[in-house]
Amino acid sequence: MVKNLAWLNCLNFKAIIMLSMLHRLIKSFLITIFVLICLVGFSAQAIAGEANLLWQGDGGYRVQVHVIYPDKFTDKSTKIVRATGLQTPQNLTELTVQIVDDKGQILANYNNVNNGLVKGNDFLQFRFDPINKAIKGWLDIGGAGANDYFLKGQPDASLDLFHLDEYGNEFKIDHNNGAMDIRAGF
Repeated sequence: MVKNLAWLNCLNFKAIIMLSMLHRLIKSFLITIFVLICLVGFSAQAIAGEANLLWQGDGGYRVQVHVIYPDKFTDKSTKIVRATGLQTPQNLTELTVQIVDDKGQILANYNNVNNGLVKGNDFLQFRFDPINKAIKGWLDIGGAGANDYFLKGQPDASLDLFHLDEYGNEFKIDHNNGAMDIRAGF
C-alpha cells in the first residue's frame, strides 16, 4: 500500500510540473500574440514625418517636392497636411519645391512653408494625406512672382508646369496626366 501511495505522489508531482510548464507556455504565447497584434495595429496607422513627391512632365521637366510634418499632429481633427494661401498651415512644418528643366538644370527652389509659416505665395494650395500617401484636391505649389515657376492642377487628372514672365503672364511649359510619385515614411 505504501508503495502504491509513493507512486501516486510521484505521478501527482509530475502532473503539477507539466501543468506549470503548460501554463507558462500558454502565458508566453498569449503575450507574444498580444504584442504582435499591437505592433500590426499601430503600424497600420503610423504617420511618418516626411514625404518626397516627384512630378515628371511629358516634356522632361521635373518638380521635386519635400514635405515635413510633425509625427503628432497639432490639429487632431484631421490627418491631412495642408497649406492654403497665406493662412497658417495645418499639420505642416516644411514644404520645399525644386523645378528642374529637361536637361537636368535646376531652374528654381522655393520654400513655400518654412518652420510652419507660409512664405509669400497667395496661391498656394497643398493637401496631402500621409496615411493614404495621396495629394487631395487642387494643387498649386512653387513660385508666385515675376519669372517664377509653379505646378498647378488636379492630381490624377492633369498637372501643368507654368512660367510667369516679368509682367505676370502665365506660360505653360510642360504637362502630364496628373501622375505624381509619392514616397512617404523615411
